[in-house]
Amino acid sequence: MDAAPVSAVIPCYRCASTIGRAVGSIAAQTRRPAEVILVDDGSGDGTLERLRALAASCAPGWIRVVALPENRGAADARNAGWADATQPYLAFLDADDAWHPRKVELQYGYMKEHPEVALCAHRHEILDAPQVPDRPVGEIAAEQVSRTSLLLSNNFFAPTMMMLKRELPQRFLAGCREIP
Repeated sequence: MDAAPVSAVIPCYRCASTIGRAVGSIAAQTRRPAEVILVDDGSGDGTLERLRALAASCAPGWIRVVALPENRGAADARNAGWADATQPYLAFLDADDAWHPRKVELQYGYMKEHPEVALCAHRHEILDAPQVPDRPVGEIAAEQVSRTSLLLSNNFFAPTMMMLKRELPQRFLAGCREIP
């Protein structure tokens, strides 16, 4: 199976108990991303050691760990992963979430077929841990999001839903701390 030219970025803060599920959902992709970047956001609780153990348990170089010296929030951790990424596309996953097994296959496939698209997202479903999304995927229908729509509502409220081009100049709002 060819790896998709996608960097999966996971901001990690005190997530030693949940990160295995998240990384497992990436490893189970029908088309795996070329690399996974785990960004420890100054956890200070053993998370960094867990991330390094996960990286050591996979093929060399597939998982890279970036350690931030202090907790700065998920936005800064995502930006650090973005800066470390080497692939032309990025996909984000939170450390306590999981991807559907076809996420990368479908989103990357769409973006490859539509090079004019800089960012795409999908709907999401809230599941109880340790479940992983596995519903059959129906017909895929894309909807363009207008600038006006973006100004009036947050169509992309969960980074876990997104895939985007790494070359985009915009970044997550530095210093922005999400409400748990």
